[in-house]
Amino acid sequence: MPRAPIIAASTVAVLSIAFVGPLAPTAAAAPADAATSVTSPVAGLPELRLDDPSISWRELVVDGGDVERRPDGTAHNVFGGFGSVSCNNTSNLLLDYKEENPDAYWKIMRMLFDPVRGAGLTHIKVELGADSNSSSGAEPATKRSADEPANVLRGAGFHFIADALRINPHVEVEALRWGEPSWTGNDWTKRYQWYKETIDAAYDTFGVEFDWMSPAQNEVRHAEYQVSELNWTIQFAKWLERDAAAPDARYDYSQIKIVALDSYRVGDTVAGRILANPEALAYVDALGFHYDIEGGPNVTRLNKEYGLPILYSEGIAPMIDPRYRLAADPARGGVGGTTSAADIADRFINAYRWSGAGNDPAHMTTFLFQPAVSAMYEGTQYSPKHLIRASDPWSGYWEGDVGIATVRHFHQFIGRGWEYIEGATGGDGTKGDGGTTVDSSTRTALTARTPAAAGGAPQWTQVHANNTRTDRYFEVKVAGLGQRGRPLYAWQTRGPDGGQSYDANYFQNIGYYAPVRTETIGGVEHDVYRVRVPAYAIVTLSTLARGVHGTTAKYRPGDFAPRARDEILRLPYRDDFEYDDYPTTVVGGRRMTYLERRGGTPRYTADQDGAFEVVATRERGHRHVLRQQNHAGNRGYVWNVWGDGRQNVPSTAAPSTVLGDHRWADYTAAVDFRLDLVDRDPALANFAGLGVRQVQARGGDQATYAVRVHEDGRWELRKLDTVVATGTAAGFDAGAWHRLSIEARANVITATLDGAQLTSYADTSVNPVLAGRVALVSGYYNTRYDNLAVTPIKGQPWRSEKIDDSDPRVAYPDGSTFVQAGFAHFNRTQHVLGAGQSLALDFTGTGLNLFGATAAATLEVRVDDQPPRTAQVGTVGTRQTSYWLRDLPQRHHTLTVRVVSGTFTLDGIDTVSR
Repeated sequence: MPRAPIIAASTVAVLSIAFVGPLAPTAAAAPADAATSVTSPVAGLPELRLDDPSISWRELVVDGGDVERRPDGTAHNVFGGFGSVSCNNTSNLLLDYKEENPDAYWKIMRMLFDPVRGAGLTHIKVELGADSNSSSGAEPATKRSADEPANVLRGAGFHFIADALRINPHVEVEALRWGEPSWTGNDWTKRYQWYKETIDAAYDTFGVEFDWMSPAQNEVRHAEYQVSELNWTIQFAKWLERDAAAPDARYDYSQIKIVALDSYRVGDTVAGRILANPEALAYVDALGFHYDIEGGPNVTRLNKEYGLPILYSEGIAPMIDPRYRLAADPARGGVGGTTSAADIADRFINAYRWSGAGNDPAHMTTFLFQPAVSAMYEGTQYSPKHLIRASDPWSGYWEGDVGIATVRHFHQFIGRGWEYIEGATGGDGTKGDGGTTVDSSTRTALTARTPAAAGGAPQWTQVHANNTRTDRYFEVKVAGLGQRGRPLYAWQTRGPDGGQSYDANYFQNIGYYAPVRTETIGGVEHDVYRVRVPAYAIVTLSTLARGVHGTTAKYRPGDFAPRARDEILRLPYRDDFEYDDYPTTVVGGRRMTYLERRGGTPRYTADQDGAFEVVATRERGHRHVLRQQNHAGNRGYVWNVWGDGRQNVPSTAAPSTVLGDHRWADYTAAVDFRLDLVDRDPALANFAGLGVRQVQARGGDQATYAVRVHEDGRWELRKLDTVVATGTAAGFDAGAWHRLSIEARANVITATLDGAQLTSYADTSVNPVLAGRVALVSGYYNTRYDNLAVTPIKGQPWRSEKIDDSDPRVAYPDGSTFVQAGFAHFNRTQHVLGAGQSLALDFTGTGLNLFGATAAATLEVRVDDQPPRTAQVGTVGTRQTSYWLRDLPQRHHTLTVRVVSGTFTLDGIDTVSR
């Protein structure tokens, strides 16, 4: 039966934080020196007083009764908080952290999910993978055929869920598809089989019970597909309800809540489709949409009449770590700016009530980071954006930063289920890309209280986000929230003062505010607090001195840092895919080997397309091999919502996986391969490939330089997917094992097959790439690989350090222009220099590479006290080398680069060493 409408007890209120200039004093205001009874604050904390008579105050009224309630007294909207979307291969390297550095792994997980000492994320959504790239890589399919048992050990997603639940069993879990295995044929019955058997496998393997399911395809866009996906969602819910009563039911599936439709910025349109469909109203439990803060009348009806929570079901995590922001844009302190910490806090608050939405705000109460942990290689599409970056499992190094502090401003002081105080929640500003634009707002605040039904003395918290250059001053006027005169404890995150470390002022308990007077508003006496919210800052005010758990402690510089050093993956590196030296462990009550508990996932690999897994063979000398699992008959359907929307388009991108350290410079990579001679589709090329110097996700070979060997013996040496040399290997036996190697020595690439040189190619172009990982590439065949080796070249520099253009070590004494760039650029930063401008760097090594997309320019390069060299730089693409220098003595050097003419853009610098 359709869900009965719920009529609000009060009409939908327009945000009553005055979105105008400073208000005149209320006529009934009490004298400024009125006596108040202040509860004793925590000893040792300073009282924060603002006595400057020139301050122009804005009013912010907090009425504890200003909660929109249903007739039964429960609140329409309660705080859901923040969660994580683990998808697109963004968490894959966590599998390796868990194996190689378990202490680091569990520290990362506790930082994310521990509600007392960490960020306390409350929700995880994982991708139901299809072996096709859904933006940052390919999540493995749990079922590659109808008769294959679902395997949730593949990839990191279900491990991520299970281990998060070990830390906090109250984390809610969900799944959503991007692509789809092609064996389903988009048939609903077969698709449901894939979902249902995966749901059961998650329970059987990890004991995981799903709280939510989003059956529709992620961000389905075209109208006809939205209609179809909503109908499929209803059918899915019906089948779950049916199977809840089946004898083999693992648990009551009917309790799994349904989200629809996880759309992209068309929340009101989807809400209208749900409202027009009585069955959708009966079965849909929440509306989710992405990257938007605007609601609409249909969203309001779903929320207020039918009680559906509204979810910001995919949003960005902070981009550009503050240490880079600070060096490039010091005025904003590393905390403010587009996609900064202050921006993320602003998005969450405005997603509940943004002034531009008028009477129909989005009322979003949950915000899911995509992703929260960036456990993928640098250079992967959409990286970096994270609370934690974890790209170096061999060393156990990871980076936690201001995003964790951002979440703690909310989670440490607002309990899940707290009620929103409507008139004191919301913001203004010009709508931007998923939030509001920098420097455009005048106020952004979220206020919540303990549930009225909980009884006891009410507690309340207010979080301010200021992503503008102007300090904000509020008179916060409070009534209806229990004991009068209580101190408000202030916690603040902002940029550093002169001489401080970049994180010196993260999440600091700066003191408390006491009421300065009382004021009568509408016949009710209010305590009045005068508070300051600095420019580019986040401020939490709370009646709870140490948070909802009573354990909140201020941040100390380095709290979000690992103990491990950021060490390069040392060469030589070898992998025979046997892993016999790893212990067995118990998973789901069953003792498993390394390969069993990882579903065959090999060490340190990140699939970009297709599925590379380790399998057992009966071949002598090849007990286990790495095999590409997709062929013409089981390649996944792609995520095509940004194309024509069809959901049955098979993947055509060459299967590829990348491995290693992007700081590797000169080395030789080699691997054994054996082609699959089962020809299921003659139109699909059958080849094995090996590449070097991979630094950026770019499709094709992934690596900059790659050799492909085809079944007829043809070979190709390719640069950036363009053939630069070709030939045919005489007497090539397509059914035999072969050894393929590539030597990358400075700008000379030499390819060898079975010990015989195929070609040697000197890249004399303006855009070589001189450092990076290795990549394996295949046709849509079950190509086999074994005995991978990456070895240094005697006398050549095999390692480098990557220094960002915004690293504090790089100086721009004559000025420059900072560009906040997209994910394709290292750390999303660039510096642009014109004629007469220069950069300087002190470094240790034997050479260097300047890299990054640039226009043509003439440079004057000086190293130490040597005469300057003039260099002509051509037009260079993303992460390609614009200028390089070798054969310096291994010692400390001083570099100066001055632009003589043209415009030069720097993305970063590799300093190379032996």
